[in-house]
Amino acid sequence: MFIPFIVILVISGVFSMFGKGGGSLYTPVLVMLGLPVGAAIATALFLNLVTAVVATIVFARNKLVDFKFCYVFLPGTIIGSLLGAVLSAHAPKNLLLGIFSVFLYGAGALMAFSKKEAPGQAQKSLTPGLIALVITFSFGVGVLSSLIGVGGGLIIFPFLVLYMKYPAQKAAGANSFIVAVSSLVGTAGHYASAHASTPLMIATSIACVIGSTIGSHVTVKASPAFVKIAFAFIMWFFATQIALKLTGVI
Repeated sequence: MFIPFIVILVISGVFSMFGKGGGSLYTPVLVMLGLPVGAAIATALFLNLVTAVVATIVFARNKLVDFKFCYVFLPGTIIGSLLGAVLSAHAPKNLLLGIFSVFLYGAGALMAFSKKEAPGQAQKSLTPGLIALVITFSFGVGVLSSLIGVGGGLIIFPFLVLYMKYPAQKAAGANSFIVAVSSLVGTAGHYASAHASTPLMIATSIACVIGSTIGSHVTVKASPAFVKIAFAFIMWFFATQIALKLTGVI
């Protein structure tokens, strides 16, 4: 139990800093540690939920979760995810993954080299036109994330920072709440059909709570520039991982 505990602690700590659950790494790590694939996916989804919920609580206590925006964003994401699941069998996944990898490199560069946030920088208000755009965008995020199996948080965070002009910490807070709700939907379906190890689930859940509490508190106290640059590295990490898979290196 010690090795899974430490590994999950580190992953949850890093990913909770940006409002992400970490599910994209939990599954392969648990499989490498000997867990059956079905149980690994169910466990990873639950841990993803735990990480996002704990981070959301920390961000909400520091008034960094824009619930009004999240309530507008979530319906499109959920409906898009359901449609993406239906279309996934017919999607050109390699092409979509390649485009997504290029997007991550570009968006990461924009995040890393964007100008510093001005003191008191005003984020965009949710006008009727912007609400329509957010609903359309969230629907696209849901479809894409289901089609290629990549968390929508990688797209939501740069959208909030670069387009909506959110402070980096507030973007992480909104991201964490959106990830928490979407993870709840996925967890309910997968966990009912898979048998996870209860002792492992308890140990890794404790690791998630500790790691995500530390990680989200780091973001609350960190400078916006640090948060943006750190998230850019996360985006580049996943872009490189996708590129290596597509080229057959891993």
